[in-house]
Amino acid sequence: MGFDAFFPEVVRNKTRNLYETGIDALAAILEEHAGPQRPITLWTAQNFCRESLNRLSIKLGNRIQFQPYRSRDDLLKIGPQDVLLYLHYNHFDPATKEMINSIRQRTGAAIIEDFVQAPLDIANFTGEYALNSLRKLSSVDVAVAYQNNRREPSIEPTRYRILRKEAEKAKTAFLQNPSEELEQLFLKLGRESDEALAVPEIASAHESEVARAKAFDFGNARTIRRENYAHLVQLMSATLPEIEILPGEYMYLMVETPQRDRYRADLFSQRVFPVIHWADSECPHVKSLLSFHVDQRYSTADMERVVAVMKETRDQLATTFKTNA
Repeated sequence: MGFDAFFPEVVRNKTRNLYETGIDALAAILEEHAGPQRPITLWTAQNFCRESLNRLSIKLGNRIQFQPYRSRDDLLKIGPQDVLLYLHYNHFDPATKEMINSIRQRTGAAIIEDFVQAPLDIANFTGEYALNSLRKLSSVDVAVAYQNNRREPSIEPTRYRILRKEAEKAKTAFLQNPSEELEQLFLKLGRESDEALAVPEIASAHESEVARAKAFDFGNARTIRRENYAHLVQLMSATLPEIEILPGEYMYLMVETPQRDRYRADLFSQRVFPVIHWADSECPHVKSLLSFHVDQRYSTADMERVVAVMKETRDQLATTFKTNA
């Protein structure tokens, strides 16, 4: 199952466009919806990344106001001229279709569905628009947006793309011949590429990245990710029942634990690198969340190693607790 199977050219009379990042896609949708001048009030999930919202504001000429939503009750406060960015939180739940339709009918607001954490389900969108990003799933700088207008892929590379490619070269050189100089170069180029995203231009996906995306086997990737996810859930539930596992399917296995930072530090020391999502958000709930990769690059043995390291940490914590008691 390739690119077009998951991302058809037209869905519900909306046209598929390809952008460099998810924020480029979101900015293009909002500009299309509101026009170049009208102020925009955008409702986002409380845990949305602040850095991403700042980049979005730059692209829209600082004419956007952000309102966080924490519950369904908050969603019913949205005004008819507002826009809701509805986040599919680490998986797509078909039951949300009815809820999205209800919100739209009761508020009159336009709804953009954010499938960044469920990218392969974007064709199931119900709102006026939809977007995702494929970077975390396939390592290509392509985001898909369904909107009214059509845009062509870019021929000229952005500064972000140039720096990203240089960073990849530095990383490859470091892995082949590790040195502090190459490591610092890779980190420097990574920082500079991130900074290069904070620009007013809305960047379409580069044609070479589009070609990479269209050559990628998304169906096989989803199959492997689902298998890794299911195996990790089974192991973690049996071995670490005190850790809460949040809903998911193929992007990340997200857990919640008050000992998040200790688990993360011990995993890092064993070269297992889980992610803290939305680390710069204003949501206190984020402080206890940890996200594990279930990438198609990994095997069931990798999932077993994750749980083995976490079990050792849990046992150490239990011993320390008994000693202190």
